[in-house]
Amino acid sequence: MNAALKLAERGIAVFPCNDKKRPMIEGGFKNASADPAQVKEWCRDFPDSLIGVPTGKRFVVIDCDLQHAEAQQWYARASLPLTRNHTTRSGGRHLLFRPDDRVGCTAGKIWKHIDTRGNGGYIIWWPAEGLDVLHKNVLAEMPEWIIRKLNPPAPKFEPGRPVSVQSAGRQLEGLIRTIATATPGTRNGALFWGACRLSELADQSIISRTDAFGLACEAARRAGLSQAEAARTVKSAFRAQP
Repeated sequence: MNAALKLAERGIAVFPCNDKKRPMIEGGFKNASADPAQVKEWCRDFPDSLIGVPTGKRFVVIDCDLQHAEAQQWYARASLPLTRNHTTRSGGRHLLFRPDDRVGCTAGKIWKHIDTRGNGGYIIWWPAEGLDVLHKNVLAEMPEWIIRKLNPPAPKFEPGRPVSVQSAGRQLEGLIRTIATATPGTRNGALFWGACRLSELADQSIISRTDAFGLACEAARRAGLSQAEAARTVKSAFRAQP
């Protein structure tokens, strides 16, 4: 209760979570409160709960799952500013930064097992469980290179050029390879671009529209997109072509 009330006194809304880090109140983090009376009531009703704190308004978070080797390697070499750092129950780290509307909730978009929590998310306040806090009086700006990772520029869509039958095979190979090897965060953009180019080839009777659609969806499946998501993106690209 003391930890929850201290947060509330600072205007930081809280809510109770169970041991699996799930909200214990209806509405979850959306109904978090900084009202001392409400916090005391929750503490009485859920005496063994963890403290959940919504992200986005007061701070955003990089969540590093350091029980995984990939996350350890990234954390060891990442160029990050000094900022508030919470040790988590699993041995990971919550890195807190100043609020930034460009940071949402993502999983693995920065790196494998490196997640973010911003608008629409929450974290467990592990300091209340006695875990370590470093640099508790520092809240740095989110590095711009992280922002770029989270918000990559959309591919530039340039009008297609007429192609000969002889060069069509090479172009098809390149288009399919681009779609199939796209990484998370860029897959839908790459698929849309590639589907537009395939649609242009179909318009020139180099390939049938049915085959163009099937090739795009199959390449997207290899990149990790579901069949339904791939089909939606390809249909959108085909409709976008004049």
